[in-house]
Amino acid sequence: MNDLGPPPRSAHTLVFDSVRQRTVCFGGLSNISDPSSAFGDTWEWDGQDWTQMAATGPSARSFHALVYDSNRGRTVMFGGQITGAFLNDTWEWDGPEWTQVADTGPSPRDACGASYDRSRRRTILFGGETLNEGMVVQVGETWEFGGGAWTQAATTGPGPIAGAELAYNGTLALLFTLSDGSTWTWDGKHWTERQDIGPGQRVGVAMTFDSLRKRAVLFGGGQAGVLRQDTWELSEVA
Repeated sequence: MNDLGPPPRSAHTLVFDSVRQRTVCFGGLSNISDPSSAFGDTWEWDGQDWTQMAATGPSARSFHALVYDSNRGRTVMFGGQITGAFLNDTWEWDGPEWTQVADTGPSPRDACGASYDRSRRRTILFGGETLNEGMVVQVGETWEFGGGAWTQAATTGPGPIAGAELAYNGTLALLFTLSDGSTWTWDGKHWTERQDIGPGQRVGVAMTFDSLRKRAVLFGGGQAGVLRQDTWELSEVA
C-alpha cells in the first residue's frame, strides 16, 4: 500500500495504459458535497509510486468519462462537470501531454457509461445527464469515437440513465443500468437486452471484465440507503 500520491478525492477516473504499463488518474473532487472543489491534475501509478505528470491540460472536473484506446495508445477523456456546468470537450493523453481533439459531439454531460471496443477500435459512450431547457435530464444516446470525430450510433436501446456501468468483453460492450438493474449488450449496431436474473436495481456499482476467465464482475452499490457488498459474475456473454 502506498498513501503518498494524489490528494484525497472522489468522483475521479482511472484507466490502465497497457502500452506504457501505467495507471492514469485524472480529476475528481476534494469534497463530494462541493462541486467547485474539482481537481485538474494528472497522476500516474507504476506499481510502486505515484507521479504527478501534469497540472495543465483539461480544466478541473468530476464525473467525467475516461477510457484507454489501446489501438492508438491514447487515454481518451470526455465531458464531466465543474460547479454544476456540464462539459463536452474531448481530450487525449499520450503520456507527455494532453491534447484537445474535439469540442463537438455529444451534448455537454457527465456520468456517462464508457468503454473501449478493441475489435472495432471505438470508444463507446452511453447515457449520462445533461441540461435541457434549464432542467437536468438523463439521456439514452449511444456515441462512438475513433480518434477523429464523434458519431451518434443509436438513440434506442436502454432507457435514459446516468451512471450506468459499461465494460467490453472482447466481443461486445456490456451495460448494466441502474434504473431497473437490466443488462444489455451492444454489437456496434444494436442494443440487446439480456433476460438474466441478476443483481437487481441499485446505484453506485462498479463493474469490469475479467479477460482471463472471460467473466463480467460486478460488486456492491446501494439501494434505498442500504449499501451492498455482494459480488456477481456474468459469463458467456455473446
